[in-house]
Amino acid sequence: MENTVTILIKNTSYVVGFKNDSHYLLKNGQVAYKGNEIIYVGKNYEGPVDQIIDANNGLVIPGLINCHVHLANSPAEKGFIEDRGSRNFHMLTLYEYLRAIDMPYEDRLKVMDFSLAEILPTGATTIYELGLGSEEMVEKIGNSGLRAYIGLSSCPSKTYTPDGKRIENTKMDLDFGYQRLEENIARKEKYEGSYHDRIRFTLFPGQDESTPPEFLREVKRLADLHKMKLTIHVGQSIQEYEYIIQQYGVSPAQYLVDNGICGPDVFWTHYVLRSGHHLNPLIFPGELELMAETKTNLVHCPWVLTRRGFLMESMQMYLDKGINVVFGTDTFPQDMLNDMRSAATSCKIAESNPFVGTAATVFNMATVGAAKAFGRDDLGRLAPGAKADIVIVDTNNMEFCPYRDPIKILVFTATRHNIDKVIVDGNLLVEHGKALDDRQEEARKNMQEVADRMWLNMKNADWAHRTVDELSPMSFPVE
Repeated sequence: MENTVTILIKNTSYVVGFKNDSHYLLKNGQVAYKGNEIIYVGKNYEGPVDQIIDANNGLVIPGLINCHVHLANSPAEKGFIEDRGSRNFHMLTLYEYLRAIDMPYEDRLKVMDFSLAEILPTGATTIYELGLGSEEMVEKIGNSGLRAYIGLSSCPSKTYTPDGKRIENTKMDLDFGYQRLEENIARKEKYEGSYHDRIRFTLFPGQDESTPPEFLREVKRLADLHKMKLTIHVGQSIQEYEYIIQQYGVSPAQYLVDNGICGPDVFWTHYVLRSGHHLNPLIFPGELELMAETKTNLVHCPWVLTRRGFLMESMQMYLDKGINVVFGTDTFPQDMLNDMRSAATSCKIAESNPFVGTAATVFNMATVGAAKAFGRDDLGRLAPGAKADIVIVDTNNMEFCPYRDPIKILVFTATRHNIDKVIVDGNLLVEHGKALDDRQEEARKNMQEVADRMWLNMKNADWAHRTVDELSPMSFPVE
């Protein structure tokens, strides 16, 4: 039965409205929505109302859009990979530390429960999930209330280190990759548009160094045939960059373009270690121009970079080229405010310029920029006709005092704990910073049990059979 209830949000400090293709600040504004659609943004709504939400002087913003998450993996890295890195692999954790994290499917389901409980209260209303994509996982996402784009990992090979000295790919299993693509299409046919059209499907071939040209061309064929968006990891390590050059004689950007993995329906995740980055002495000009000319979207995950000790050099350069840069959390915490702040500050550091990486810039990237990447003019904005994906931020606290520019405070001072209410598709899912389905405590307990098992088993997953304490010593001695 269609939801026809009209709800009015009033008593706000500011509403971040949208008109003339731009956000604007509406002081003491109001937002009305009927069912799952916004019907009014202005100063004084005079239509019929069934229910009133008192914002209590709160800031009302559109739901944030997280363009890269791994729900069944990322929380398991917490407390393990910080302050660590593989010295032979430019201090990355991709090929050694992350490969030591191993969990059975049943535990991954519990990690996903934790992720869903974590993400909702942070203000993200749309996510782009990349992972196993089983039917059980899809239904968990659907039942969470979130809006989600989902891509099943179909990579026909995995990159790893057998000895901590060199990197290898597992034997190429194209049959497995093609089977996973078929599963992806089958999942789309069953679930596309389900849960009141909150669930949609994309393709996810994994990463460029593990996907040969013939596989990428099949991904492109299926994407065109089924009108699906797709995403791929690229430009995330020097080893990967060098491998593509050694195998194909071109930059990773050119490799993907040559095989059709580009365009406005494509998300390249990372592409940070381009030619010219201080960690990459190779000279292959034109990478960013290729991205801009093909209108390929770039997913920037700044926190995972800064935690490893390097920056995108620089986000402003990508933006100046005309590239649509959006955000993903990728790793933990799955908190868009954290990554927005990291992006802003790291951009300023990279450019030695306080006038770049502005609050307005990163807010746009997390809202309308991401909506543009998904081809949606009904997300990432508060305007009549848009989906009722709405976040109310509590401003009655120390973080928002003194209170002048709400966007600057949101990006540079506020935390996830300032998120008061989260509404997705017209449904109130978070109130007073807590998910209304009250699953956080159970998810937390289950996550701890999963991690305890994983750490105990880590010596069986690590190539050198090291314990978790040998791989990642405690910060201080334990007595």
